[in-house]
Amino acid sequence: MSDTSQGEGWWQASDGKWYPPQQQPGSTPPPPSAPHTHLDVGLALGYGWAKFTENLGSMVAIVAIYFGVTIVFNLIANFIRIGNGISAIFFSFALLIVGLFVGMLVEAGLIRAALTVTRGGPPDPAQMFSTERIAPYVVASILVALLSFVGLLACCIGLFVVRIFLLFYGFYVLDPERKSEPADSLKRSYDLVRGNAGDVLLFALVIVVVNLLTCGLAIGVTELATGYAYRQLNGDPVL
Repeated sequence: MSDTSQGEGWWQASDGKWYPPQQQPGSTPPPPSAPHTHLDVGLALGYGWAKFTENLGSMVAIVAIYFGVTIVFNLIANFIRIGNGISAIFFSFALLIVGLFVGMLVEAGLIRAALTVTRGGPPDPAQMFSTERIAPYVVASILVALLSFVGLLACCIGLFVVRIFLLFYGFYVLDPERKSEPADSLKRSYDLVRGNAGDVLLFALVIVVVNLLTCGLAIGVTELATGYAYRQLNGDPVL
Protein backbone atom coordinates (compact mmCIF):
# COMPACT_ATOMS: atom_id res chain seq x y z
CA MET A 1 0.00 0.00 0.00
CA SER A 2 1.22 3.50 -0.84
CA ASP A 3 -0.04 7.04 -1.24
CA THR A 4 1.29 7.07 -4.82
CA SER A 5 1.68 4.55 -7.64
CA GLN A 6 4.91 2.59 -7.40
CA GLY A 7 5.00 1.33 -10.96
CA GLU A 8 3.16 -0.52 -13.70
CA GLY A 9 0.19 -2.55 -12.51
CA TRP A 10 -0.38 -0.67 -9.27
CA TRP A 11 -4.05 0.25 -8.79
CA GLN A 12 -5.94 2.84 -6.73
CA ALA A 13 -8.66 1.64 -4.36
CA SER A 14 -11.72 3.53 -3.15
CA ASP A 15 -9.79 4.67 -0.06
CA GLY A 16 -7.47 6.66 -2.29
CA LYS A 17 -4.48 4.39 -1.58
CA TRP A 18 -2.38 2.59 -4.20
CA TYR A 19 -1.91 -1.19 -4.02
CA PRO A 20 0.46 -3.64 -5.80
CA PRO A 21 -0.84 -5.76 -8.73
CA GLN A 22 -1.04 -8.99 -6.70
CA GLN A 23 -3.53 -7.40 -4.29
CA GLN A 24 -5.97 -6.40 -6.99
CA PRO A 25 -9.39 -8.05 -6.48
CA GLY A 26 -9.78 -11.13 -8.65
CA SER A 27 -6.07 -11.52 -9.30
CA THR A 28 -4.52 -14.96 -8.91
CA PRO A 29 -1.22 -15.13 -7.07
CA PRO A 30 1.56 -16.85 -9.05
CA PRO A 31 2.15 -20.47 -8.08
CA PRO A 32 5.23 -21.09 -5.95
CA SER A 33 8.21 -22.32 -7.90
CA ALA A 34 8.96 -26.01 -7.54
CA PRO A 35 11.89 -26.67 -5.20
CA HIS A 36 15.01 -28.15 -6.72
CA THR A 37 15.37 -31.81 -5.77
CA HIS A 38 18.94 -32.85 -5.08
CA LEU A 39 19.90 -36.32 -6.29
CA ASP A 40 22.38 -37.99 -3.96
CA VAL A 41 24.33 -40.45 -6.12
CA GLY A 42 25.57 -42.40 -3.09
CA LEU A 43 22.04 -42.86 -1.75
CA ALA A 44 20.80 -43.93 -5.19
CA LEU A 45 23.49 -46.60 -5.56
CA GLY A 46 23.05 -47.68 -1.95
CA TYR A 47 19.33 -48.11 -2.57
CA GLY A 48 20.04 -50.11 -5.73
CA TRP A 49 22.42 -52.45 -3.91
CA ALA A 50 20.10 -52.88 -0.90
CA LYS A 51 17.09 -53.75 -3.08
CA PHE A 52 19.16 -56.01 -5.33
CA THR A 53 20.37 -58.10 -2.40
CA GLU A 54 16.91 -58.02 -0.81
CA ASN A 55 15.45 -59.57 -3.98
CA LEU A 56 18.57 -61.50 -4.94
CA GLY A 57 17.00 -64.55 -6.61
CA SER A 58 14.60 -62.61 -8.82
CA MET A 59 17.13 -59.93 -9.73
CA VAL A 60 19.82 -62.47 -10.66
CA ALA A 61 17.30 -64.21 -12.94
CA ILE A 62 16.33 -60.88 -14.54
CA VAL A 63 19.97 -59.95 -15.16
CA ALA A 64 20.66 -63.44 -16.55
CA ILE A 65 17.81 -63.04 -19.05
CA TYR A 66 19.12 -59.61 -20.02
CA PHE A 67 22.61 -60.97 -20.74
CA GLY A 68 21.23 -64.06 -22.45
CA VAL A 69 19.34 -61.99 -25.03
CA THR A 70 22.31 -59.65 -25.49
CA ILE A 71 24.75 -62.53 -26.04
CA VAL A 72 22.45 -64.24 -28.54
CA PHE A 73 22.12 -61.01 -30.56
CA ASN A 74 25.91 -60.52 -30.58
CA LEU A 75 26.44 -64.06 -31.77
CA ILE A 76 23.96 -63.58 -34.60
CA ALA A 77 25.50 -60.20 -35.49
CA ASN A 78 29.00 -61.72 -35.68
CA PHE A 79 27.72 -64.57 -37.82
CA ILE A 80 26.17 -62.31 -40.47
CA ARG A 81 29.02 -59.77 -40.76
CA ILE A 82 30.13 -59.10 -44.34
CA GLY A 83 33.56 -58.31 -45.78
CA ASN A 84 35.42 -55.04 -46.18
CA GLY A 85 34.57 -51.86 -48.06
CA ILE A 86 32.08 -49.01 -47.89
CA SER A 87 29.11 -51.37 -47.75
CA ALA A 88 30.64 -53.10 -44.75
CA ILE A 89 31.03 -49.77 -42.95
CA PHE A 90 27.39 -48.84 -43.51
CA PHE A 91 26.32 -52.34 -42.51
CA SER A 92 28.32 -52.02 -39.28
CA PHE A 93 26.61 -48.72 -38.51
CA ALA A 94 23.20 -50.26 -39.18
CA LEU A 95 24.08 -53.23 -37.01
CA LEU A 96 25.14 -50.88 -34.23
CA ILE A 97 21.79 -49.07 -34.33
CA VAL A 98 19.92 -52.37 -34.34
CA GLY A 99 22.03 -53.42 -31.38
CA LEU A 100 21.11 -50.24 -29.52
CA PHE A 101 17.45 -50.89 -30.30
CA VAL A 102 17.60 -54.51 -29.10
CA GLY A 103 19.39 -53.36 -25.96
CA MET A 104 16.63 -50.83 -25.30
CA LEU A 105 13.95 -53.49 -25.78
CA VAL A 106 15.53 -55.92 -23.37
CA GLU A 107 16.13 -53.07 -20.96
CA ALA A 108 12.35 -52.64 -20.76
CA GLY A 109 12.24 -55.64 -18.43
CA LEU A 110 14.83 -54.06 -16.15
CA ILE A 111 12.84 -50.81 -16.15
CA ARG A 112 9.66 -52.66 -15.22
CA ALA A 113 11.50 -54.35 -12.35
CA ALA A 114 12.91 -51.00 -11.15
CA LEU A 115 9.45 -49.38 -11.27
CA THR A 116 7.98 -52.28 -9.31
CA VAL A 117 10.71 -52.29 -6.66
CA THR A 118 10.60 -48.51 -6.15
CA ARG A 119 6.83 -48.83 -5.59
CA GLY A 120 7.53 -51.35 -2.86
CA GLY A 121 6.70 -54.51 -4.78
CA PRO A 122 8.79 -57.61 -5.58
CA PRO A 123 10.44 -57.89 -9.02
CA ASP A 124 9.37 -60.76 -11.24
CA PRO A 125 11.54 -62.35 -13.99
CA ALA A 126 8.35 -62.65 -16.07
CA GLN A 127 8.48 -58.87 -16.44
CA MET A 128 11.32 -59.36 -18.92
CA PHE A 129 8.75 -60.81 -21.36
CA SER A 130 5.82 -58.50 -20.62
CA THR A 131 4.19 -56.85 -23.64
CA GLU A 132 2.24 -54.24 -21.68
CA ARG A 133 2.76 -50.83 -23.36
CA ILE A 134 5.40 -52.41 -25.55
CA ALA A 135 4.13 -50.63 -28.69
CA PRO A 136 4.73 -47.06 -27.42
CA TYR A 137 8.00 -48.23 -25.89
CA VAL A 138 9.12 -49.64 -29.27
CA VAL A 139 8.23 -46.38 -31.03
CA ALA A 140 10.06 -44.34 -28.38
CA SER A 141 13.07 -46.65 -28.63
CA ILE A 142 13.17 -46.24 -32.41
CA LEU A 143 13.18 -42.46 -31.96
CA VAL A 144 15.99 -42.70 -29.41
CA ALA A 145 17.96 -45.06 -31.66
CA LEU A 146 17.65 -42.63 -34.58
CA LEU A 147 18.71 -39.70 -32.40
CA SER A 148 21.58 -41.82 -31.09
CA PHE A 149 22.69 -42.53 -34.67
CA VAL A 150 22.68 -38.80 -35.43
CA GLY A 151 24.62 -38.20 -32.23
CA LEU A 152 27.09 -40.90 -33.18
CA LEU A 153 27.87 -39.05 -36.39
CA ALA A 154 28.69 -35.95 -34.31
CA CYS A 155 32.05 -37.37 -33.19
CA CYS A 156 30.26 -39.66 -30.70
CA ILE A 157 29.76 -36.71 -28.33
CA GLY A 158 26.21 -36.30 -29.53
CA LEU A 159 25.49 -39.92 -28.70
CA PHE A 160 26.54 -39.31 -25.10
CA VAL A 161 24.37 -36.18 -24.91
CA VAL A 162 21.35 -37.99 -26.32
CA ARG A 163 21.69 -40.89 -23.91
CA ILE A 164 22.06 -38.54 -20.93
CA PHE A 165 19.05 -36.37 -21.71
CA LEU A 166 16.85 -39.34 -22.65
CA LEU A 167 17.98 -41.47 -19.71
CA PHE A 168 14.46 -41.71 -18.26
CA TYR A 169 12.34 -42.01 -21.42
CA GLY A 170 11.59 -45.69 -20.84
CA PHE A 171 10.46 -45.03 -17.28
CA TYR A 172 7.95 -42.43 -18.48
CA VAL A 173 6.54 -44.81 -21.10
CA LEU A 174 6.30 -47.88 -18.87
CA ASP A 175 5.36 -46.20 -15.58
CA PRO A 176 1.70 -47.25 -15.03
CA GLU A 177 1.10 -43.98 -13.18
CA ARG A 178 2.18 -41.82 -16.15
CA LYS A 179 1.97 -43.88 -19.35
CA SER A 180 3.58 -41.18 -21.48
CA GLU A 181 3.34 -41.43 -25.25
CA PRO A 182 6.60 -41.85 -27.23
CA ALA A 183 7.34 -38.23 -28.15
CA ASP A 184 6.13 -36.98 -24.77
CA SER A 185 8.37 -39.47 -22.95
CA LEU A 186 11.42 -38.04 -24.73
CA LYS A 187 10.38 -34.49 -23.91
CA ARG A 188 9.67 -35.25 -20.26
CA SER A 189 12.99 -37.02 -19.85
CA TYR A 190 14.76 -34.07 -21.49
CA ASP A 191 12.98 -31.57 -19.23
CA LEU A 192 13.73 -33.63 -16.11
CA VAL A 193 17.44 -33.90 -16.92
CA ARG A 194 17.69 -30.27 -18.01
CA GLY A 195 16.27 -29.15 -14.69
CA ASN A 196 18.76 -31.32 -12.78
CA ALA A 197 21.65 -31.42 -15.25
CA GLY A 198 24.53 -31.43 -12.77
CA ASP A 199 23.13 -34.20 -10.58
CA VAL A 200 22.05 -36.39 -13.51
CA LEU A 201 25.37 -35.97 -15.33
CA LEU A 202 27.30 -37.07 -12.24
CA PHE A 203 24.88 -39.95 -11.68
CA ALA A 204 25.15 -41.12 -15.29
CA LEU A 205 28.95 -40.98 -15.23
CA VAL A 206 29.06 -42.99 -12.02
CA ILE A 207 26.74 -45.74 -13.25
CA VAL A 208 28.68 -45.97 -16.53
CA VAL A 209 31.93 -46.39 -14.59
CA VAL A 210 30.34 -48.96 -12.26
CA ASN A 211 29.03 -50.99 -15.19
CA LEU A 212 32.37 -50.80 -16.99
CA LEU A 213 34.31 -51.90 -13.92
CA THR A 214 31.96 -54.85 -13.39
CA CYS A 215 31.75 -55.72 -17.11
CA GLY A 216 28.05 -54.94 -16.96
CA LEU A 217 27.30 -57.36 -14.13
CA ALA A 218 26.09 -54.48 -11.95
CA ILE A 219 23.31 -53.62 -14.42
CA GLY A 220 20.67 -54.81 -11.95
CA VAL A 221 21.98 -52.52 -9.22
CA THR A 222 22.42 -49.52 -11.50
CA GLU A 223 18.95 -49.94 -13.04
CA LEU A 224 17.37 -49.98 -9.60
CA ALA A 225 19.42 -46.89 -8.76
CA THR A 226 18.12 -45.25 -11.95
CA GLY A 227 14.57 -46.05 -10.86
CA TYR A 228 15.35 -44.38 -7.54
CA ALA A 229 16.67 -41.31 -9.38
CA TYR A 230 13.59 -41.19 -11.63
CA ARG A 231 11.18 -41.21 -8.71
CA GLN A 232 13.17 -38.83 -6.53
CA LEU A 233 13.66 -36.23 -9.25
CA ASN A 234 9.95 -36.38 -10.01
CA GLY A 235 9.11 -35.90 -6.34
CA ASP A 236 7.52 -39.38 -6.08
CA PRO A 237 7.81 -41.50 -2.94
CA VAL A 238 10.47 -44.23 -3.11
CA LEU A 239 9.65 -47.39 -1.15
